[in-house]
Amino acid sequence: MADERVPLLKEAETSDFGSVDGLYLRERTRPIGVSSAYPVENDNHVVCISTDSEQPADLRIVLVGKTGAGKSATGNPILWKDVFTEEASFVSVTAQCEKQRGVVDGSKIDVINTPGLYDTTMSQEEMKSEIVRCIEMSVPGPHAFLLVIRLGRFTEEERNTVKWIQENFGEEASKYTILLFTGKDQLKGKTVEEWLNPCVALQELIRSCLGRYHCLNNDQRDDRLQVNELLKMILKMVEMNGGEQYTNEMYQEVQRKLREEEERRRKEMEEERRRREEELREQERRRREEERRRRENIAIGLTFYSSCLGSSSWD
Repeated sequence: MADERVPLLKEAETSDFGSVDGLYLRERTRPIGVSSAYPVENDNHVVCISTDSEQPADLRIVLVGKTGAGKSATGNPILWKDVFTEEASFVSVTAQCEKQRGVVDGSKIDVINTPGLYDTTMSQEEMKSEIVRCIEMSVPGPHAFLLVIRLGRFTEEERNTVKWIQENFGEEASKYTILLFTGKDQLKGKTVEEWLNPCVALQELIRSCLGRYHCLNNDQRDDRLQVNELLKMILKMVEMNGGEQYTNEMYQEVQRKLREEEERRRKEMEEERRRREEELREQERRRREEERRRRENIAIGLTFYSSCLGSSSWD
């Protein structure tokens, strides 16, 4: 069978983390001659793309985060190509999960971009459906979740987004998660550590991910060093996990526990409702009993008073 791979880019930079160098590809969709933010050529390795999308990729990365965090702007420099739509918007530009693949030196890399989770335009069921899709797209499962957070104020909305992601992927997912901060240019001379220090919630989040975090300046797309450092961190995490990935079985187990917890809470609420209704019925019964006794006492009093009046008239 003829080799269907097509030379597309050259990659000048080499590093100490092997075949991960140059995972920055996808099947060509941009017409030749159309400008891109990424250079078409560098120097050494010839980087090829493949039309083979049936076999699982050697490295599978899922981007998660709230709308506007910069997931699409992160996926593009990782793949070293404009493949995900980037647009400043309050509504998620990515309406559903989208997968793009790159191949380098025979190693296939999948990046799965997700809609803005905890987006107000999506229902809980729609968000969960997209989670299922992103895991199915990364079969047999993602090696890495990049939890994308834009540098700036860590607002209540960001906290709720992170909480929702943690609850729905489960504690086990932290083994496969790296925090990725975007918008490094907004630090205005500060280090990431100086920005993180006052925020206890973010420090706790970093600890839950075993201290793994990275920072990207999405405006410096020709800076290969920052992307190579991220890829190196991902591979180190994969090595620590013994090459294993977050599986659909893990996710389904989390969802089973969530359903059980939801059912437990529902039963507790139902029991509380019944208890409250019983209390109200008991209060009403006592009120009526007291009212009945009050009326009886009034009737007895009136009878006694009448009899007293009758006795007085005879006298």
